[in-house]
Amino acid sequence: MTDNEKVRQSLHTLLTQAEIDFEMWKAMRNARADPEVTVMLNRRYARFYIAAENGLFNSLVTILYKLFETRPDTVNFRQLIKMLPEDMDSGIKEEIDALMRVTKETWLKVVQVRNKVVGHQSMIESVEDVYREAGISICELEEMVKNAQKLLVLVAGKFHDTHVVFNLKGTAAFDNLLGDLRASPAWRPGRNS
Repeated sequence: MTDNEKVRQSLHTLLTQAEIDFEMWKAMRNARADPEVTVMLNRRYARFYIAAENGLFNSLVTILYKLFETRPDTVNFRQLIKMLPEDMDSGIKEEIDALMRVTKETWLKVVQVRNKVVGHQSMIESVEDVYREAGISICELEEMVKNAQKLLVLVAGKFHDTHVVFNLKGTAAFDNLLGDLRASPAWRPGRNS
């Protein structure tokens, strides 16, 4: 296996985890809007839920940071692209460059959150100030994951004669968990616990 293929496989693993983290994190955030879920969580699972939701977000931010970081000694898209043939088709190069450009603005926001909240805690700015300054949205995070996946699919198909698969349905696992909890008589309103 070439170094190029190893980097591609590592990026695929990272992107698979990013997709799962994003989908589960988003599902957990959305579930809090359901009053029944809020009662259930507050009664028995509040600390677990907060820790899991926070952990998924921190993992997502860390992975998105890694994907496009600039270090030459780590697995990232810049290294993968440097390993591609210099004489590649100009149309493919334009597609790769376009996907790299479209992720850059969001990546810079991810960098702020990673450097001042997730990876380090700023002594100067509050967490709220960092998020406000970064201005990162859920839609931007989702688009960044999707565009990174498109970039990897493009490279795998054009240069490695292989396919990579995503769309793992991380939300389904969370929906199953909520369904199981709803079916349990232990959380029902009126029970003391």
